[in-house]
Amino acid sequence: MGCVPFAASAVLLALVSTAPEEKEKSPVPSKAASRAKGSPVTGPTELEKFFQLNPEEKFDLEATNSIDAPTLVEEARGDKRILRDVLRTAEALLPRVRAETEDPLLVSAILRSKTLDWVRRSPSDSSWAETMPLRWGGIFYESRVPGGRLSRKLSTRLANLIALCVEASGTVAFLRAGVAGIFRGSAMMAKMVQFGLSSKRPRHVQQVAQAYLDDLASNRCVGKQPLPLERLSEVARRNGSAEVNITLVELFSQEGTGTLMVLDPRFHPGMDPVAIRVVAPKTQDDAATYDLAHSGVRPGRESGDANEVTSEASLASPWERSDMTRKEWLSLFKALEKRKERLGAPPRENSRDRESYIGLRDLLLADAAVRRAFLAVHWKGRPSGLAILCQLLSAGTLVPEFDTDADYLEAELEHLGQGADHRPKDGQWKLAHGWTVVREHAGGSARTYRASGKSAD
Repeated sequence: MGCVPFAASAVLLALVSTAPEEKEKSPVPSKAASRAKGSPVTGPTELEKFFQLNPEEKFDLEATNSIDAPTLVEEARGDKRILRDVLRTAEALLPRVRAETEDPLLVSAILRSKTLDWVRRSPSDSSWAETMPLRWGGIFYESRVPGGRLSRKLSTRLANLIALCVEASGTVAFLRAGVAGIFRGSAMMAKMVQFGLSSKRPRHVQQVAQAYLDDLASNRCVGKQPLPLERLSEVARRNGSAEVNITLVELFSQEGTGTLMVLDPRFHPGMDPVAIRVVAPKTQDDAATYDLAHSGVRPGRESGDANEVTSEASLASPWERSDMTRKEWLSLFKALEKRKERLGAPPRENSRDRESYIGLRDLLLADAAVRRAFLAVHWKGRPSGLAILCQLLSAGTLVPEFDTDADYLEAELEHLGQGADHRPKDGQWKLAHGWTVVREHAGGSARTYRASGKSAD
């Protein structure tokens, strides 16, 4: 049957049983009961494999992903007690699966673990490309093989398993559930919705994670030969390189400019570093492509742009870089605005002496478009002088709401000006790109600032 909407499935699962909640673990059905009559004994049934799982000490994401839900329900069909146990196990597993596959920190840890498996196991496993797509497909997001298999994401399949159990239980079970069952289901649904609302994850975490995992599952590690990440590159073509790059930064740490470290030798002694590298697009309209490379190995493909500014450089934190261009700043601001997020604040210590900070400030003085883009996503809190200065340059006049804001602004202006010798007593600062800022008193102790210059909006 098709996938049941999440809210509906949460309510449906409440209508399965009137039995009181059992604190002890439900008994595992016997092999004889769980196998169809006359079927050959070839290995554990789906029921036996499923009942080995729980959301705590026996939680296994890959094993859960390998469960065949329709077969599981068929094996349990006709025995309401077993169906009830299947449903309770699925009910317990679903919140854990959602947490593991949606929290960027947990997703990152899983991807590192699977990458380690890929490096260690795939070279000697001749069946890797045939078996692993089935084991890893759909863990985070649906996996598609063009013209072939479709694996829906695991949390959706678990919700669908719950619905299948309800359907197999029949209408009588619905009537027996009564009010108590509805409340039990509603409480679980509220818990899941609360998790979904409180999770401030980047939009493409699941899609990017699954594409990366599909690339590893479909290809064996061959020595230190770089692996072109075809599925990940396709996600960048669909959603934009900036979105994918921001998501990758959330998932993997950075070592130097533009290097996304997946396996760090500090935590895996004896191993070479394994990192995602970015191949810059040949034209401005193209998307970046990605390779998984061992340390010291150049990507297998090169950009055709002789004057390229590599996309991998744009992955680094802007405050740790000294070469951020106007185009890169604007691309970052637009991506953050699209995601309704804010630019991270620079480190407070010596922030104004950082080359990245100085470069951005100069762009704000010179370019109205950069000012508009920055104001849409600028950070809140300290250091606040740059944001206040940008507001002044954009509006032409400014009356700071708090006296401390005026102090922060003047500290920024003094850092920009050429020292006290160039600031007259009446509070005037001559800045780069033809700007002049004048301090006036609007009455009482309030300070008003007026900015004029060639770069005004």
